Amino acid sequence: MKTKTPALAALATAAALALCGAGAQAQTNVTIYGKLDLGYGKPIGTDLDQMLDAAGSRLGFRGTEDLGGGLRALFGLEHRFSPDTGLPNAIFWHGYSTVGLAGAFGRVNLGRQYTPAFSLIQNQIDPWGGDTIAQLRDVAMRVGGVGKVRVAKSIRYDWGGSGFNVAASIAQAEQAGSAAGPDRPVSIAANYEKGPFFVGAGYEDPANANDDQWSVGARYALGPVTLSAGYSWGTTAANADTKGLLVAAVWRLGTGELMGGYAKHKVAGKTLNAKASLGYHHWLSKRTKLYADISRDGKAASEKSGWDLGLQHNF
Repeated sequence: MKTKTPALAALATAAALALCGAGAQAQTNVTIYGKLDLGYGKPIGTDLDQMLDAAGSRLGFRGTEDLGGGLRALFGLEHRFSPDTGLPNAIFWHGYSTVGLAGAFGRVNLGRQYTPAFSLIQNQIDPWGGDTIAQLRDVAMRVGGVGKVRVAKSIRYDWGGSGFNVAASIAQAEQAGSAAGPDRPVSIAANYEKGPFFVGAGYEDPANANDDQWSVGARYALGPVTLSAGYSWGTTAANADTKGLLVAAVWRLGTGELMGGYAKHKVAGKTLNAKASLGYHHWLSKRTKLYADISRDGKAASEKSGWDLGLQHNF
């Protein structure tokens, strides 16, 4: 049997690695990510203590391919499921399912995806990001059943630079005569973030003849304390005026965050929700945290208080 000298062995290894690297560069770069969240608690409006997935557990895949000349192909798939049972969401790729292109012009994605008003504004103002019993986003920033989180069969354009982000989307209209109406769902938004400061605004027309919504919000960090405020207003499908207000604060305490906030929502001048929340989230690592939250909605028909205790891991 022939043997290699150390020099020849090193050369062979380097050549093999170079070939592997060249092959890898020609392939799509794929990232697998996810979130698992489970806890115990009692939602507002029920007297039943139960196991909760308070943050929307998910498994996702996203990737890019360098097409040359500064052009990249993009794709993304995100599955949502219930970790306590292992059962999938009714829409398998509930998070999103997109394919697109990116370059110096920005990004264009097609498929099921988030609306710009949601991702650039509404989800940025709530300290809980729409998660846990304490979330305030759906009370104040998506009011009167007008705002949409995602739209199917859509085209979305994004551009970002120097702290600015802008986006616009339009989706295929529902068939005439359907509950959604014949209009094409449209959403536009822009935000600016530099250092401790964030501000943004967005608009959406979800599809019905009368409904639309504007959202504005700002966030500012003062040392360990971050203050945020948001306001939404528009018209419901029933042609009633709707308004929402959110104010909140986050106080960083070492590896933990103490969060508090208040949100309310009016339709036709009548307050439908008035929710106050308090929570403490403690990070055990960059990916894993324990959390505890309490909330009270003074306008709830029954069981006005809710709470949760949980564990979340991100990968």
